[in-house]
Amino acid sequence: MFIRNIKMVFSTNALILVCGVLTSLLSAWALGPAGRGDLLIVMLWPPVCALLATFGLTQAHRYWAAKDPSCVSMLFSNAILFSLAVGLAALALAEVIIPHLVGHRSPEVMRLVRIYLLNIPAALVQFLMIGLLEGSRRFGWAGTSRLITFVVQAASYLVLWLFNHLTVETAAFSAMAGQFAAMFLSLFAVWHELRPQWRPSWLQWRNAVNYGLRGYPGTVADFATLRMDQLLLGGLASSTAIGLYFVAVRLSEITAILAGSVADAVMPEVAAAKHSDRADNLLARSLRLTVYTHLVVLVPLWLAAPHILRIVYGPSFSAAGGTFRILLVASVVLTAGGIAVSGLNGFGHPGLSTIARVSSAVVTVVALLTLLPRLGIAGAAIASLLGYSVMMIVAFVALMRQRECSMWSYLKPRTSDLPLTQLRSLFRIRMPAAEV
Repeated sequence: MFIRNIKMVFSTNALILVCGVLTSLLSAWALGPAGRGDLLIVMLWPPVCALLATFGLTQAHRYWAAKDPSCVSMLFSNAILFSLAVGLAALALAEVIIPHLVGHRSPEVMRLVRIYLLNIPAALVQFLMIGLLEGSRRFGWAGTSRLITFVVQAASYLVLWLFNHLTVETAAFSAMAGQFAAMFLSLFAVWHELRPQWRPSWLQWRNAVNYGLRGYPGTVADFATLRMDQLLLGGLASSTAIGLYFVAVRLSEITAILAGSVADAVMPEVAAAKHSDRADNLLARSLRLTVYTHLVVLVPLWLAAPHILRIVYGPSFSAAGGTFRILLVASVVLTAGGIAVSGLNGFGHPGLSTIARVSSAVVTVVALLTLLPRLGIAGAAIASLLGYSVMMIVAFVALMRQRECSMWSYLKPRTSDLPLTQLRSLFRIRMPAAEV
């Protein structure tokens, strides 16, 4: 079951990656570095606001839906009420604050920034519903609910590009269509698969909030670690610099997104495991397979980094080559730390994962404020690498202490991790039967 779930999440993330690369290429070809930077500014803040508005309930839904499936109806009912109240409040607050955080931009960009904030309530509903689906181990539906955003966006970009109508405005509206499609699909998926009844529960609300708030600072810090570089660039840097950096980030995330498929599946499986030894083995094997596979993929990408940018995106994006290489290394560190954090959450220690992620966010912010003015986008990449490293180290130390084992016991390569039977079957030659 666990391997099947990983394959399902991996397949979904691979398709998301393909769509993301396609939209990145089309927007880069059509808009150039400056236009790509303007588009990032428009699209940057709604996911941040929606994440802040969850108060950790997405993780709480994953945990409680896996731990006690009988509470799904209560979680669903509470989530709908919460989304209506908090989603609209977050939208109103964002309309006042966000325009002051994006720096001096053209009137057209500022208009699109305000319009795009309508995505906040839709993203909030989607986050909470996906938490229920993943906690109930409906990874196919959860993945599809995430995937449809990128499919709609990629298909729209392609049509617009073919007809020479891909602009910052049309790209932003295409992304909005994808977000609302994802919201409606996630609601349908929960109704179809889990059949929740309308049963709001104050007790279940308290339990969910209690778990969520313990991990909420870590969730916020985690997102700050991942996106603080882009948030600060959005307020301080030129659109051209932002466009160059985003392309480097998008390419470096190729291995991280695919490897992160394991982390997405680990937490519910660990939480649902009835035996401690099985949970430890699941986590350890997931970590080994992910990290070592990631390292194998990293080497050729790192060597070919400047050529990839020049050939795929064009000469105008070649300046991001050094930044791309730094972010590739950072993606390996991020992947290992992410699995350790998922393990802590699955074992019921969201507070410890919070410490790791908050520590990472603090280091990231300090490093960004120090390095960004001096080194530009390369400084932003170095700051991300430092922040990811802190998260990985703190998470591993906490995990080792809680599980009373050594890091080597988790990372030591084992032949049992390799799918030798499947590999042998690929190379087995079947001799045709002799004719009589």
